Amino acid sequence: MEISKKTENKYLKYGYLLALVPIFFFIRYYYLNDPGSSTGEGFFPSCPFHLLTGYHCPGCGSQRAIHDLLNGRILQALQHNLLFVILAIVLFIKLYNYTAKRFLNKKLKDWTYNKYFTYIILITIISYWILRNISSAPFCHLAP
Repeated sequence: MEISKKTENKYLKYGYLLALVPIFFFIRYYYLNDPGSSTGEGFFPSCPFHLLTGYHCPGCGSQRAIHDLLNGRILQALQHNLLFVILAIVLFIKLYNYTAKRFLNKKLKDWTYNKYFTYIILITIISYWILRNISSAPFCHLAP
């Protein structure tokens, strides 16, 4: 049995809508619960890399950054994880480009489709990982 292109697009559209359900609950959970609070509210897993080594990974502080971004505290989010905030901006731009292309039929140039983009991201993450574990200024400010 062969599925028509129209039916396939309909299923794909419903799949995207279905994916929004857990994303909504994830956002709501992080909006309402503060991972940085000492009261122990909510379930927030600790970083296994930090627990094992004592060093910060590139993702350390991102849960607090998510909470701060959702509550409009951009400066605090930058203090918790600068790289995550930059990644959130890039993902927002990618989402806008996808939505504009798919639903508004706009032709936008996507600068992330570049042969060097993946290398730039990889080098940035590794550099951030190393720099945030240096205990002298100004790098100590990168730690969460």
